[in-house]
Amino acid sequence: MNDLVREKQAPVFTPSELPYPFSSTVQVGDILYLSGEIGVTDNGMGVVPGGIVPETQQMFKRIKATLAGHGLGLEDVFKCTVMLADMSEWQDFNEVYADYFEAGRYPTRSAMGVGGLALGARVEMECWAYNPSPKK
Repeated sequence: MNDLVREKQAPVFTPSELPYPFSSTVQVGDILYLSGEIGVTDNGMGVVPGGIVPETQQMFKRIKATLAGHGLGLEDVFKCTVMLADMSEWQDFNEVYADYFEAGRYPTRSAMGVGGLALGARVEMECWAYNPSPKK
């Protein structure tokens, strides 16, 4: 058989620790897909107070913890999708976002304004990270 043909691997689901029906990540091949993350409190029952800046910081704290659980870091993220409840907060979000990634190695990104987010959040972001599967 051709060496370029890879054995098909089933997705690997990691359930969320929050009390909601979704997986926090799904590994498909060499890509780890992270569910959208908001600046939720540790018990998952609301967002941290203070608006877009503390919510974005808490969101990144949670994303970093999810990545670390898979032996990864933000440097492994190559794609982000950002949803903002109010596009007028885009610049404030960008100022925080830029602190979490190495300049010149920012992930590709889409950003959009949305009509509402879970728990009244100001921002939600999902990520894709490179996580090579062990070779058999």
